[in-house]
Amino acid sequence: MKKIIALTLSLIMALGCIPAMAENIKHERVYVVAAADGTVESVTDSVRLENVDELDEIGDRTILTDIRNVGGDEAFTLDGETLTWKADGGDITYQGTSDKAPAVLPVVSLTLDGQEISCADLKDRTGEAVLTVSYQQQETLPVLVVTALPLPEEGVTDLKLENAAVLSEMGRQVLVGWAVPGVDEQLNLPVAFTASFHADHADLSWMMTFCTSDPVDAVCRELDERVDLDPHAELDEAKLLLTAMQNGETLPETTGKTSGIAPKVNELNDGLTQLNDGAATLADGASQLSAGATELKDGAASLADGAATLADGAVDAESGAAALDEGLTTLVANNEALNTGAAAIFATILESANQQLAAAGLDAAGITLPELTAENYAAALDGVLDQLNPENLKAVAAVQVEEAVRPQVEANADQVRAAVEEAARQQVLEAVLQAAEQDLTAEQYAQALQAGQVPEEHAELIDASVEKQMQSDEVKRQIDQNTQAQIDQLVRQNVEEYLASDETVAAQLATAQAAYDSLSALKAQLDQVNTFVTGLKDYTDGAAEASSGAAQLHTGLTQLNTGAGSLSEGASALSTGAIDLADGASSVSAGATALKDGVQTMKQTIMDAEKEAAEKLLPYVENELADALRIYEQTRDGVRNGGYDLRPEGMKGVTVYVIRTDLQ
Repeated sequence: MKKIIALTLSLIMALGCIPAMAENIKHERVYVVAAADGTVESVTDSVRLENVDELDEIGDRTILTDIRNVGGDEAFTLDGETLTWKADGGDITYQGTSDKAPAVLPVVSLTLDGQEISCADLKDRTGEAVLTVSYQQQETLPVLVVTALPLPEEGVTDLKLENAAVLSEMGRQVLVGWAVPGVDEQLNLPVAFTASFHADHADLSWMMTFCTSDPVDAVCRELDERVDLDPHAELDEAKLLLTAMQNGETLPETTGKTSGIAPKVNELNDGLTQLNDGAATLADGASQLSAGATELKDGAASLADGAATLADGAVDAESGAAALDEGLTTLVANNEALNTGAAAIFATILESANQQLAAAGLDAAGITLPELTAENYAAALDGVLDQLNPENLKAVAAVQVEEAVRPQVEANADQVRAAVEEAARQQVLEAVLQAAEQDLTAEQYAQALQAGQVPEEHAELIDASVEKQMQSDEVKRQIDQNTQAQIDQLVRQNVEEYLASDETVAAQLATAQAAYDSLSALKAQLDQVNTFVTGLKDYTDGAAEASSGAAQLHTGLTQLNTGAGSLSEGASALSTGAIDLADGASSVSAGATALKDGVQTMKQTIMDAEKEAAEKLLPYVENELADALRIYEQTRDGVRNGGYDLRPEGMKGVTVYVIRTDLQ
């Protein structure tokens, strides 16, 4: 038994061991006595406040009761949850009790030949037993758990274990089981242990369980201190790179551990693309060269034939050019007479138009028109037409009439507003009735009210609700807008009726329309004459240019006749050289095509390899690594506050649960 106690103490020390830290530490040993079904019989929390800073006073927080100093005679004060010790530079050791449930409680289940049985009844039975110890948690807390169960000297044989082992010492056997409850299921860590054995009046009386989350916390803290990067950012950047690589896109810039990958891969891919494009360009150029050389060969042969024909035709062309030069010289001699006659006709028509406009009495209508010339007639007539446009005149008249009509309409604004308010009130009333689930129109409600079918108290509530909404800013604003819209509509109607009924206005508009049509016809006539005069000038200028060109053509054809013989001789030599060029270009084109195919195959092979690698790595980064990071963070965050008792802000805590389970 002493060996078993020594083993138990060693386990406690191992589970509670953490590196020393330069801060005050709250060590808790929570001693629990419980039944096999996890029912708590007593809880005693033994606390040691490690006074690393040798403070005169140590502050603590606690939910414990019946607190007593078991390590000295230091005094304390308790104010609510705040516990203050007169430490005088030393550590404080005290105990207390609580009815708070422990973070972990072992629960024992036992079957004999498949039937549930208690450990007390097992002493009187024989058969195949299965003992399972699981761990009940009040809240998810990752912990390491070890349970020691002393085995009787006889009555247990054919032992088969899962997540457990048997230790022998001095002829005694202790079954030691372990589990890690409270961690993510994906870690596939044991959350219980099982012992199967042949029982022959076996006496199982008690077991001890030791659990703590502090080793897990210590490992997590050490990892956080050693890892100098943001794992989420690194995973996100890795996913960005692999996604882009999988899609064949340019890799984005990153700032983490992958920052050196993207430039190298992009440089490789860009180089492959440039090499592929260059090979394709070379192949296309070589193909074009070969095609061009063949065309050159054919063309050179045709050129040689054509050059001979050209030499023969040059003589005839030179004779025809001489005749053309002589004829155009005669035609150009009459250009000045034609242009002078056309200008005189245009001037006569403009003079007649000016006389007609002067007799039309435009000055009496307030319209000033300068004397029309070939240069200004279009702009002058456009200006008058704009003034006489009936639509413009009607718009001006409408503005003048509105200035007189609007004050008359606005004088009746109160009546218009009253009608708008009444319409709004009817709409508000119907909205209130609908909200009150009364399917009535305003008119039907008025009839029901008059017939006494609406209770007085309901009518008062409806009237009050209608009046409240009528006084709201939104309804008032809508009434103002609708009133102004009604006034504007009445003004427009009155203006349109006045313009339609006033005979004087109608007569003036008709007169303006007639003048507008007459001037439009005059301008169209002048435009036709101007087009004729301008076209004639273009014709005579073209004839002069043609005459000059004919003279140059005559001179050029004389030179052509001389050079045609030399061209025929050179074309024959070109045809011979083009045949040799076509043969060489065909060989170059075949080699360039083979190079292009090889480069394209190499590029596709490398790009496919990148895509295949990304397709394999991306699920691993998105799933396995992301899950591993999530599990680590959940575990780290879960163990940060794994103490049984309260503790002050910033104080480190070390908690070990020592649980005795009475099996009978």
